Amino acid sequence: MEATVRIEKVVFGGEGLGRLSDGKVLFVPYSLPGELVKVRVVKDLGDYAEAEIVDILEPSPDRRSPLCPYYGVCGGCQFQHATYQAQLSLKQAILFETFSRAGWKEDIPLEGVIPSPKEFFYRNRLRLHVEADAFKMGFVKRKSHEVLKIERCFLAEEVLNKVLFDLYQSPVWIRLSAYSKRVKIESSPLEGKATLIFWTALKPGKEDLKELASLSSLKACFYWRKGRHPEGPFPEGASFGGRRLFKGLDHLVYYVQPGVFVQTNWEINLAIMDTIRSWRLDYETVLDLHCGMGNFILALISSETTKALGVDTDLRAIEDGLYTAEKNGIDGRLDLRQMSSTEALYQAIKQGERFDLVLVDPPRGGCKEILRFLPEVNKRYLVYVSCDAPTLVRDLKILRDLGYLLKKVYLFDMFPQTYHFEVLCLLERKG
Repeated sequence: MEATVRIEKVVFGGEGLGRLSDGKVLFVPYSLPGELVKVRVVKDLGDYAEAEIVDILEPSPDRRSPLCPYYGVCGGCQFQHATYQAQLSLKQAILFETFSRAGWKEDIPLEGVIPSPKEFFYRNRLRLHVEADAFKMGFVKRKSHEVLKIERCFLAEEVLNKVLFDLYQSPVWIRLSAYSKRVKIESSPLEGKATLIFWTALKPGKEDLKELASLSSLKACFYWRKGRHPEGPFPEGASFGGRRLFKGLDHLVYYVQPGVFVQTNWEINLAIMDTIRSWRLDYETVLDLHCGMGNFILALISSETTKALGVDTDLRAIEDGLYTAEKNGIDGRLDLRQMSSTEALYQAIKQGERFDLVLVDPPRGGCKEILRFLPEVNKRYLVYVSCDAPTLVRDLKILRDLGYLLKKVYLFDMFPQTYHFEVLCLLERKG
């Protein structure tokens, strides 16, 4: 079935919304608000339908040609067909609609929409599926389980693409890929190099690892079969145990093991840190409930800080936070522990500890399960960093009912060319 529809808006997920003549909602990928498009309905799901564009009859002035040749097949990007300024506007509209659909009645104190310094080539990591039969590495195709061979990702830093190119030319990697299911390439920006981890069913030979580690753009390689830690680094003498080096605010340098989570867009990550510091919040004690490798808590320690506690369930991330603190000469005010946020809150309540500032940066599912404990531990400020607007707004409604006021909201474009974005919120306890 074909139809002509006017696109009303773009919704969370990146698809345009239009309506058939009978009023049924139609979702159209790669469309923009205001466009008149001829579409083919590909799936009718009762209350709504999914369609694909046959022809763009009236294109938006914000439409442009995608840069990436894989666009439309690869499932990674949704907005390359829109100018960058239009992408920012779309994301702001999606954020506001997310609040509205969740029943948020109060004003949304949006202080700013912060663009990425780079539209393309900003990602500091690539995680690729490996298929040995066809010798390909890539991402899953849109709405498919099939792997699309990728030879260059237009979102990845160029050092990562250089390693990817070298892997396709490497005889040793052709051999090792026969036993590997995925590979992760991550940059070390202060060194201009990258690290590589591959997941393998068989233990590689020493000569193979030596040859693989000799690729010109690699700092070190690791392999992972089982357990909490990958094997490596190779070469064994790789500096800082093969850790990646990131420049933080002021003179801080982060040292991060391959495979440990780092925000994808490091420049935007620094902008978030800088924004939090610009608020000049009055605090002496801080609790970071999802501290990772010390990303935010290390940047928030000041001369006035008397205690800084960070917790995370990832042992390797905690190791990196402690390593970074030692290398940067940060004194004993910093306490990093491997434990869940729930355990940390239970312990604080039991011991009667309270913190002036609490920071949460949860995964996409949010942190609904811990919110009810926060008023017993948090004296004044709560900073919430989120990569998922729907779960963020859900949690903000709960926090509002627990006596928190939403004071500031910022949208950071952590993920240009996609519908994803990061939101930073400042909340303050009433009274």
